[in-house]
Amino acid sequence: MSTRVEVAASEKAKRRLVTLNAEIRECRLCHAAGYLNEADSVPIARDPEPDAPMPRILLVGQAPGLRATITDRPFAGAAGNKLRDWFEAGGIPREDFWRRIHFAAVTRCYPGRLPGAKGDRVPSPSEQALCHPWLNGLIDVIRPRIVLLVGLLAVRTFLGPVKSLAAVVGEATERDGVLYIPLPHPSGVSRWLNEPANVHAVARAMAILRSALREQRA
Repeated sequence: MSTRVEVAASEKAKRRLVTLNAEIRECRLCHAAGYLNEADSVPIARDPEPDAPMPRILLVGQAPGLRATITDRPFAGAAGNKLRDWFEAGGIPREDFWRRIHFAAVTRCYPGRLPGAKGDRVPSPSEQALCHPWLNGLIDVIRPRIVLLVGLLAVRTFLGPVKSLAAVVGEATERDGVLYIPLPHPSGVSRWLNEPANVHAVARAMAILRSALREQRA
């Protein structure tokens, strides 16, 4: 495929992605079903940078956090800074954080706090089911080569009922030409990263990412 044709295909895919994101932002299925309050939670879908190529790396988290809802940008706080550190070790420069990765989630609205706890509520299976067609549509548009699965819900959504993060972080699964790399959530609320063995597992995951990116450039 010539460079001109590749550029045209990339721009066409970006236009489809922007259209899909607009549709996601208009979705109110979970609000109509009584799971969410529109005053507190609306879908988050960030468009790619106008001058960037179509992203081929997809990151899937659990759901947007409160800060993402306020700023309309996922991973805008301390968790995003930690992700930048990880991905820089994995071969993605900090300045390419938003340009080479498209950020998505199992559900696209902030689910609210978990009652009596510091963390956010895990979206219910019903909410996940209502939002799943958007995730399928996103994968169809992006056709990612690498999918970064952040958190246990995202891991289980794609890889099935894995036992724990410790069982999969530091490994990768390839299916139909797509490389799935499980990761923990970088939130400071989680104590998972307090264990040195788990920190080493993240380092192994970033080595896998770095190797995959090197092979794609070859």
